[in-house]
Amino acid sequence: MKKLIIKSFLAIVLIISSCSSPSEVREDPVPSVALLSKPENNTQCLLIEKVKFEWGVSENTDSYTITVINLLSSETVTQNSTTNSIEITLPQGKPYSWQITSKNAASAKESKSEVWKFYLSGDAESNHAPFPAEVIAPKNGVTISPGAIELSWKVSDVDTGDTHTFDIFLDKVDAATKIKESLSATKTSVDLGTGVYYWSITAIDTKNNKSQSGTHKFTVK
Repeated sequence: MKKLIIKSFLAIVLIISSCSSPSEVREDPVPSVALLSKPENNTQCLLIEKVKFEWGVSENTDSYTITVINLLSSETVTQNSTTNSIEITLPQGKPYSWQITSKNAASAKESKSEVWKFYLSGDAESNHAPFPAEVIAPKNGVTISPGAIELSWKVSDVDTGDTHTFDIFLDKVDAATKIKESLSATKTSVDLGTGVYYWSITAIDTKNNKSQSGTHKFTVK
């Protein structure tokens, strides 16, 4: 009987010793979020050929992916870097956004930075079109109830002295129908019945420079 008890005890000890304690469980390293540095947000970038992007070194990171989007054409450039800076040649006279994704080869997890915007002009004297308006609500692809629906957005501009007005386009086909004109506020309300709606915002500055938000869609039901 004693031998049986001793054998059982030894078996339990072996089982326990073979299991890893919670402190020994290795987790995938999670890259931290990169802090963007240059080009600064909502600024004008005066460069002839290449834009130099810089950001802070993030922890648990062995590579970065930069995503640069032309805010007028939606053309996207992505490049990889193992350092915290990179130079990219871009067409002048266009507004862009950029974002850094931090990665670690030992982990499937990624971390994305804030999205910053800049205007690559090459000409310090020119007045620039505002950045395309960013939709706040309704978000693209959402479903909402019929009735009074608030459309809202925000806009930024490298020309800090400019003021803006907005034309709103909305219909059930392609957002070609202007429903509001020369709004000074960044929101408006419309009464809508059921259906799928497409809408867009044209931002206009004091020099009559214009930018278009792109078409967004939402469903009312």
